[in-house]
Amino acid sequence: MIDFTMLKDIRDDYGINQETMAKILGVKRSTYSLWELGINIIPLKNLCDFADYFNLSIDYVLGLTNNRNNKSLRKGLDIKRLGNNMKNIRIYHHLSQEDVATILNVTQACITKYERGDIFISTSNLYKFSKRFKVSLSEVCGKGSIEQEERLELIH
Repeated sequence: MIDFTMLKDIRDDYGINQETMAKILGVKRSTYSLWELGINIIPLKNLCDFADYFNLSIDYVLGLTNNRNNKSLRKGLDIKRLGNNMKNIRIYHHLSQEDVATILNVTQACITKYERGDIFISTSNLYKFSKRFKVSLSEVCGKGSIEQEERLELIH
């Protein structure tokens, strides 16, 4: 289960209200509010934009690490890099696309589209993927440090 309570805590720490945060992310306040409450899951692109705005890792935003230090994190979200990283992790673990599809409860065609960078994986499925393969969400998204990038390259 993904914990979205840090969205509110981080936003409050910086003295930003929901209306302003929603504008920063390009959504309605009611949409943002539902993400903070955990009623709806924040899309990956918006989650990355949130983390980038505050210069934090996705893992910190989701409460998966207490480490706020992220000076070397890459900004933005490159769908091709994300897909390639997922593919490299899958291959490293000697799994087929069908195996990963079963793990994530999606179709094999969906995994193909993720890996080619045709579509974004959902935040909840990326969370499952990162937990299953014990890799940080920031790392899979290609937002990790240089050392993390090199480690993923070694996996390939």
